[in-house]
Amino acid sequence: MTNPPEHPLHQENENPGALAGATGADIEDWLSWVDHNIQRESAARGLMEAVLACDPSDRLELLERFYEALCPGFPIIAFDSLMAEAAFWADRASPAERKAYALACYNRLSPSDQSGFLDYVQQKGAAA
Repeated sequence: MTNPPEHPLHQENENPGALAGATGADIEDWLSWVDHNIQRESAARGLMEAVLACDPSDRLELLERFYEALCPGFPIIAFDSLMAEAAFWADRASPAERKAYALACYNRLSPSDQSGFLDYVQQKGAAA
């Protein structure tokens, strides 16, 4: 579930009277967010009910096919810069795909490239 938009109706505030300044637009934004999540949860429930209506021996295979259909697949040949295409793919890949490709690529780097990669990642992490 996504986080609600930030506005006075759902910000933690030590001033109990802070909601008095909420505008009609704030309330409408919040109600829209609630409606959107209710619709998403209803759709998810409908999907789950449909899966549960399937023969139990078919359920897992059906879900795996859904998952495969929604994944972006393998990275494509670069039309832009190689890094831009890699970032584009990674934005759409599942966590499992990112981990699998990252580890497979890392394992195929030379030892000196692995060392350089680790140095880069560790420095970037230390800067955050």
